Amino acid sequence: MHPTVTIDAEFPSASAGEIREVAPARFEIDYKPEALPAWFQATLDRRWDGGGVPKEYMFHVRARNPAKTARTVSIRFLFSLAGCSYLDLPWWIRRDDTWRCLAENEAVLHDAGGYDDYIDITLSLAAGESAYIGSAPYESPDAIDAMTRCVVATCPGWTLHELGTSAQGRPILALESEPRPLKLLACGTMQGCEPTWMGLLHAGRTWTTPAPDRIRLCDRVQLCVVPLTNPDGLATGFSVTNAVGEVPKFSTHLASAGKPAPLETQAMWDYLDRLRPQARIEVHAHFTRPDFTRSIGMQEIESMPAGMRGTAMAIEQALDSQYHQPGSGDRRVRIDPRIEDQDVYGVREVAERFGVIELFLQATPDPLEAHNADIWNCITTVAGALTTSNLPHR
Repeated sequence: MHPTVTIDAEFPSASAGEIREVAPARFEIDYKPEALPAWFQATLDRRWDGGGVPKEYMFHVRARNPAKTARTVSIRFLFSLAGCSYLDLPWWIRRDDTWRCLAENEAVLHDAGGYDDYIDITLSLAAGESAYIGSAPYESPDAIDAMTRCVVATCPGWTLHELGTSAQGRPILALESEPRPLKLLACGTMQGCEPTWMGLLHAGRTWTTPAPDRIRLCDRVQLCVVPLTNPDGLATGFSVTNAVGEVPKFSTHLASAGKPAPLETQAMWDYLDRLRPQARIEVHAHFTRPDFTRSIGMQEIESMPAGMRGTAMAIEQALDSQYHQPGSGDRRVRIDPRIEDQDVYGVREVAERFGVIELFLQATPDPLEAHNADIWNCITTVAGALTTSNLPHR
């Protein structure tokens, strides 16, 4: 019997439900079901008719050809209703440790308007080749940790701090540039299916590269970067939960009240308490939306403590000049915790307790060069605004 192509999801950051070989070298792959805690599902049902947080929109599998000749494999990925609007072209393939978008002849989307949506991918695998196919360019937490540590080893001026560990013992790492009176924190979202570590680590490497504009910022602003905030969620292939079924992104209210909170949430809460940055940028990225519109979010200024509003206005003006020029198409999003449905993101607690202005960037997803540039631009825009505000030094 000749060796046949195999598909599996038995590696860190893999995400797939049942994998079926329906014919030789032809596969169907279900999405990975994701269960939410009862309290969070009840919140979604009460406030947003069960919606509000897309679920089950991550795929990442490995295709292997053990034969001594090239083989063609066809894979059909089946979407969930919750995630179908987030799973469009392009999809991604990693060969020789390099991610690229699949070509038009390799991936075809069947869009039925949310029902029975799927994508067909057809690949030629060389003899003995393994390739990774994903809805985004995923990496394992260990690989991201190694790249984070590499920034410290190769770029002067950075130190590494472990903020805590996940339930499965994975570290949550922060990069810190040299201390300065002004502090800006940039971190990846706790939604594991949205990888942004690439742009965040790019910003870290670029921040300390000698150049006049960067030196001016580095001399006045300490940049801190947390590229991976929910490592277990990424490792287990979930969109919003961690490895033990908690929802770290939406549990800030627990940490602020001193109640038991997910370890990831508590680690970030404790870090904010120690660091006390003037602003934090949470970076998101949906890699598979053809109608992508960049979104820039921020807490509604009038809902902030009075002492923060001057700095917030300086940041808002800087963001407007960069992202909201006529014809840009970018969405300006304001989170107002005075409105019940919006008092779920933790911005109120973080502002009132630590004086932190919370911002959200829905970064350009692809190509990776544009993704990196978008995150860098947002970081330098906010950092520059901090240096021009009348903020008293802490």
